[in-house]
Amino acid sequence: MSTYSQSLLPRRSSVPKARSVLKPPERPIALRCEYITDTKTVLTLNPQGDSNSSKAYKILDNEGAVVFTVTGWKFSNRSCREFRDASGLPLFELHRNWFKFRHKWCVTLPGVEPGSSSASSSSGSGFGDGSCNGGVLATGSHRIRALGYKPFGGFSIGIERNAAAADSKKEDDKKLSLEIEKYGNVLALFDVVDGDRKVAQVRESIEHNERLALISSRADYRPVLDVIVTPGVDLSLIAIIAVIASDSVFTANV
Repeated sequence: MSTYSQSLLPRRSSVPKARSVLKPPERPIALRCEYITDTKTVLTLNPQGDSNSSKAYKILDNEGAVVFTVTGWKFSNRSCREFRDASGLPLFELHRNWFKFRHKWCVTLPGVEPGSSSASSSSGSGFGDGSCNGGVLATGSHRIRALGYKPFGGFSIGIERNAAAADSKKEDDKKLSLEIEKYGNVLALFDVVDGDRKVAQVRESIEHNERLALISSRADYRPVLDVIVTPGVDLSLIAIIAVIASDSVFTANV
């Protein structure tokens, strides 16, 4: 049995079975349409410095060229990751807060604070009302176990405005929710699920990590992650999901 197959074995029978096949979404999914890929694409999420560094990550293509950079402190009064394109142009800000025993996230345009007047809308006001869903591009939160309040690694992302469906007359196309399902006892693996389709995957890289950490030695572990994206999906959106996964799961980042 391969290392990845072993890592996918569930601890409990109630854990859903991992989807084995990547499938493009039924309609394009995007925060920024210019980053929708038309072919299956593999990126790598590369941690920079240590977990306290303001230079957090670089996202590279399969030739090693920078596609996105992520900066900003996670451990501060303003927990914010700033996403930029390869030229340094700001794209998004990823804000994190702790609310009702779990982390919540807001993805905003550069310079927009969750809960501010510039982020508010009729649907809410970001972190201010605890829902983190007002006037921002996307929101997210950990899923909670049925018994108790401990998050179990998976999370959901709600897209407020699907940029790829701006001209659609169907409201269901403009708002959507992605479920990020975590698997693996040895190697972390995340399926990004749209409806019944796995449209992307984020996983610890065997090829790009100098060592693969055993569970007992993970305290200082910040691995490179492989990011696999199907056609019709925005690379920058999946980059955000990969950063949330890395920041949330590996104890060196938490």
